[in-house]
Amino acid sequence: MKVNLNPLLWLAGQDNMGGFKARVLFVPASAVSAVPVLPIVTDVSTDVDQVTAAGAFVFNTVGDKPKYIECTDKTVKFAAANQGEIEGQSYAQSGEFYRAGSNLEMAAFARQINNMPGYLILENMDGKQIIVGQPGLPCHVKPEFDGGMARADRRGYKFTFTADAIAPVIFLGTPIDIVALLAEV
Repeated sequence: MKVNLNPLLWLAGQDNMGGFKARVLFVPASAVSAVPVLPIVTDVSTDVDQVTAAGAFVFNTVGDKPKYIECTDKTVKFAAANQGEIEGQSYAQSGEFYRAGSNLEMAAFARQINNMPGYLILENMDGKQIIVGQPGLPCHVKPEFDGGMARADRRGYKFTFTADAIAPVIFLGTPIDIVALLAEV
């Protein structure tokens, strides 16, 4: 693989706000016949090509769409640690999000998503969407409920997720229009 040897520069004053927007999309692997994927890297691939998934989700059933989860503000987290031995390294993507509340719909969603491979879509503060999970390397989500102890405690669900990947971050080349998705509700 060819390495781009141009300097990596940081412009003085350039924005660098961490965190993610308080919303997540989930797509069950069993609900789609096509998923945005990273293209095969060649010596002429651009830097953008190496971390941008091409294509779009194709749902098996017409009218199906990603599951929208409104998260509690400042609770969406994502990281990618390097893993593996020399000449066999990859990335362990992981993170979490939280949704306050204890309604029946959240309990049902926690049960449904438990042990269900799929794909998560996160949106960073620059508005770029990140896909967690690729075909053959799906995202796995572990929901947990905490009902609190004292009356002042927050009740809700914490969802932790993991996926193995060949890139630390995979951006969606064709972002999902979340505003239009919510307008359909």
